[in-house]
Amino acid sequence: MKIVVTVATYKRPALLKELLDSLAVVHRETSFTMIVIDNDPQGSAAEITAASDLPITYAVEATPGIVAARNAALDLLPEATTHVVFVDDDETVPSGWLSSLLEVGSRYGVDIVCGPVDSVFPEASPRWIVEGGYIQRSEEPEGVTSRLPATNNTIVAMDVITRAGGLRFDESFSQTGGSDSHFFTRLIAQGATVAWAPSARVSEVVPLDRLTFRWVMRRYIRVNNVSGRLLLQTISRPRLAAKAVLSIAYGVPKTAFALIRGKGLRLVDTRYITRGIGWWGAAFGNLVQEYARPSAGAR
Repeated sequence: MKIVVTVATYKRPALLKELLDSLAVVHRETSFTMIVIDNDPQGSAAEITAASDLPITYAVEATPGIVAARNAALDLLPEATTHVVFVDDDETVPSGWLSSLLEVGSRYGVDIVCGPVDSVFPEASPRWIVEGGYIQRSEEPEGVTSRLPATNNTIVAMDVITRAGGLRFDESFSQTGGSDSHFFTRLIAQGATVAWAPSARVSEVVPLDRLTFRWVMRRYIRVNNVSGRLLLQTISRPRLAAKAVLSIAYGVPKTAFALIRGKGLRLVDTRYITRGIGWWGAAFGNLVQEYARPSAGAR
């Protein structure tokens, strides 16, 4: 096997170093090479990658946006690559992580394997976020899954990408996020199979500036902007708008009832509201531009 771990990074040298340090331990167990795409035109990750002992191909992609960075990584994959791995620059991986992804893929004979991302909350985190289940991913048993993978902890067999005609990430998702959801949706539509590997866990420290009501709700609205855009591939805009209204109409009293009972804000309740708002925005082109940045020429 020829495994390539890809990372897109933007002005996070300290976090990137933590990731690379953790990957160095994994590299002693399972051989791989790396591609690090720096989306900062100033090359702020150059020093960190140069100091690592890992076999890294480093490149700067000046075009702003995660989509451009992810596509740059795909462009640099060696021809002999058999598997490509996607992780985020703000994560760390434990010993045995990569071997777990590979073992689950072999066990179930699938094309794609994804694993959990554990959110690590600072001590000063608001209780309502932690206890309400926000910024936390759902669990499920090991095995073939209908879960949609993301580029935060996933390995993909290259032949499935080749069979799909060499898919790339869609630039229309650059500022809104969700290009990975779109990417994997297309792979699955063309026959790719997916398994879930609960043993292949990675960790992500949640920054304090994200632990606010505004950020959390905006994030879930944005996520559902994306899911709404994907739904529009199979249903009409009026139907999506109607589904949005029904979701909000169900979520508002559900959330209110939970608050009255002293349960507090919970994702299990508010997700219907943010889903409806996100779908409504998708139906009418009102999208959260969470990743908007100046163009390279405007810097």
